[in-house]
Amino acid sequence: MNMLESSFDWLLATTLRASVLTVAVLGLQLLLRRWLPPQWRYALWLPMLLVLALPVLPTVPFGILPKKAPVVQETAPQIEIGENAAADPAAPAAATSPLRTTAKVNPWALAWLAGSAAVLLFGMTGYRRNMRRITKQAATADETLLHSIGSAAREVGLAKLPRVIVSREVESPAVTGFIRPTLLLPSSFLQSFSEAEARLILLHELTHLKRLDLPVNGLCCLFQALHWFNPVLWFAFARLRADRETACDAQVLSLDQSDRRSDYGHALLKLQMVAPRPGLQLGFVGIFESSSELKNRIREISIHRKTHPAWRAGGVAMIGMLTLFGATKAEEPKRKDAPAAPRVTVNQAPAPTGTMAIYTKLQNIVIPAVKFENTSLEEAIDFIRLRSKELDTAEKEPAKQGVNFVIRKPRGGDNNEPDPGKALVTLDMKNATIISVLGEMAKQTNLRFKVDEFAVTFVPADEKENFVVGPPPVEPPLPKGKAAQAASKIILPTVEFEDVSLTEAVASLNQLAKENAKGAAVFPVSIDPKVDGAIRIKELRLRNVPLFVAVKYVSEATKSSMTASDKEIRITRP
Repeated sequence: MNMLESSFDWLLATTLRASVLTVAVLGLQLLLRRWLPPQWRYALWLPMLLVLALPVLPTVPFGILPKKAPVVQETAPQIEIGENAAADPAAPAAATSPLRTTAKVNPWALAWLAGSAAVLLFGMTGYRRNMRRITKQAATADETLLHSIGSAAREVGLAKLPRVIVSREVESPAVTGFIRPTLLLPSSFLQSFSEAEARLILLHELTHLKRLDLPVNGLCCLFQALHWFNPVLWFAFARLRADRETACDAQVLSLDQSDRRSDYGHALLKLQMVAPRPGLQLGFVGIFESSSELKNRIREISIHRKTHPAWRAGGVAMIGMLTLFGATKAEEPKRKDAPAAPRVTVNQAPAPTGTMAIYTKLQNIVIPAVKFENTSLEEAIDFIRLRSKELDTAEKEPAKQGVNFVIRKPRGGDNNEPDPGKALVTLDMKNATIISVLGEMAKQTNLRFKVDEFAVTFVPADEKENFVVGPPPVEPPLPKGKAAQAASKIILPTVEFEDVSLTEAVASLNQLAKENAKGAAVFPVSIDPKVDGAIRIKELRLRNVPLFVAVKYVSEATKSSMTASDKEIRITRP
């Protein structure tokens, strides 16, 4: 699955969660309308923004939209190799939603990306056009106005004054600025309002800056563009902006000991006569943004009273509850029909190692859905690699989770031979073990695969190779030579090569050996002068392998051989 499709899947999950939270927030607001203070009504939207921003959700024993666990059934090892591997008839039914991958890009993901880009482009273009129009007609602010702004800033507790732009193109006071906060005022601001009204309006705009409403508004604009297809979230953002204004109104009125509700209401009514143009809301936060909300704001101002201290605990509790159920992921439930205890405990037998460990994973890991449509073997293997790591719940060490895969080109052939990694596969399997999937892939691509201590390797079917069909009876002896023995003890956590030359790969292995030697002796890996160091390695991904094994795979990927002595490990001609 590519990055675009992964992002699209994450977006669908977050938009669903945010929609559920929107309904919950609106329900709480409706239920507690008479008692819920405006500041806490606005704060209830914080969990929704948190859900939209989190790339990964923490797991808790409970939460909304729980994931169901894939069921892994224990089976006796059954080894089927190469073309003879068949689907495992005993594969259990899984309860996860189907996961698919294809060589083609999901058209819905492309449509979402195009829509988001269009909304962002339209919004940014409109914002820049408005700012050019405003700054073109900007005038110098007089001393009286600057003194009033400074006094209001001190009253609000703003540490730094914003930039001030006075322009006849500003219909209604507002603040803006993605990097530097800016206060926008009409040219006739002081002439249009009484001293008390002007003070309240300035307090409102500077309170937006004090409350960090500008960066929150910018975040909302970004989320609205990403979720342009969800009408529930469009409605949620509209309600969030309306609640933001009533919360700011309440905070301004709380600054005065005297009752200023009448002056504040008159100021809003005057601003209605010069309502801002459509499109000014993106990137701008103003005291008057919507005529439809005027009646509600006037009502809230008329009944304004200071928030009771007890609401602090109540508001925090509601936000915590919404965050817990919306911004967390439920633990995967256990099967009800699972036995209370396994008949054979882990301690009764040692954990499988080497080849047996790889076979155990191939037999036991069940992929809920595998769907390939003319997908290259490289892409299909990449998908199986990722899913094996995700579903390898039995392995507790992250570095050892999953299975390594290698696709080896024909030995001794010329460069004109077809690349086996480009062979196409078409599969549609449900609840299939990895080994059954590999068998079908080998059959369609006319390849064979072998399983060794560290990886599953695909090779051409006509190669004469001794395929291991079970775990080795004893651990293989260490290779001869001081260099080989030392390289067998240096474990490389990750080896990833993609379209690199043999020279680059060897240099990288030498560097990785030094970084992971942990005080052990490090012998160099070199290339025989007769071997072309420009040979490319298309793809090689290994995890938690000894340096000696990594060199072996590099030599196989370049159709070379490997020798070892007491001084070095050398890649030579076959």
